[in-house]
Amino acid sequence: MCYLEGVKSTMNHSLIYEGSRTQLLQQLIYFDEEKIAFLNQYFPVRSKDRSNAETLLSRYCSELEQLLTEFNGEDLNSQVFIGSQLQLRYLDDNTTDIYTIVFPNQAEPNDNKISMLSPIGMQLLLAELGSTCQLAIPSGQLEVKIESIKFVNNGEVGVLI
Repeated sequence: MCYLEGVKSTMNHSLIYEGSRTQLLQQLIYFDEEKIAFLNQYFPVRSKDRSNAETLLSRYCSELEQLLTEFNGEDLNSQVFIGSQLQLRYLDDNTTDIYTIVFPNQAEPNDNKISMLSPIGMQLLLAELGSTCQLAIPSGQLEVKIESIKFVNNGEVGVLI
């Protein structure tokens, strides 16, 4: 019985990781094929913001390629990707919040789903577990520490295509 439970648990983790791998691969394909259209939709005019987003997307795709080449669950939860849920600790008052980084059309601020193109989303995308970030916000700077990252498959691209 114990052996079968272990096999079943391993299979469940394998299925979860394979689903995550598939979703990240779909993101990579989407940005490869639709990056210009995506940028045009959210940044129709050439600007510094568009240039920053384009640079971030290029970096994101490079990180995805590397992750998918050597794919394992540990790496999946060590860096912030589109579809990652992260727990942030605010260092000024030691409180925490949980946010999920999503595509712009899936953003729901009331549900703590932050667009990857929002100012905070762009600052957190690709951040690493345990890192401390100085987030630029309208009222100044906010120092946060990324305490946990969990890829929760909220980076679906099917609704964008």
